[in-house]
Amino acid sequence: MKILTVPEAEGQLTRLIAEVNDGELIVLKDGDKEVTLYPGGALDLEEDTPELEAELLKAAQGPFKPYSPDEMQTICERIVREKRRP
Repeated sequence: MKILTVPEAEGQLTRLIAEVNDGELIVLKDGDKEVTLYPGGALDLEEDTPELEAELLKAAQGPFKPYSPDEMQTICERIVREKRRP
């Protein structure tokens, strides 16, 4: 596994992409944030795939903060207003 800061990775993205496609695990860090590079293309949101399903499940099962009663009231009022528009 290779861990690089964003400034370290700049200028060598072509090589890093090749390494990822050859099986190397590469993590880019920007302060306390980090991303892992994976081979493959972007997900096509118009096509059902196991990869898209996995990403949607991660999003649905991930950490979230429930709406407060006030937030729910505001959302419901907005929906009602939108439904009443001609």
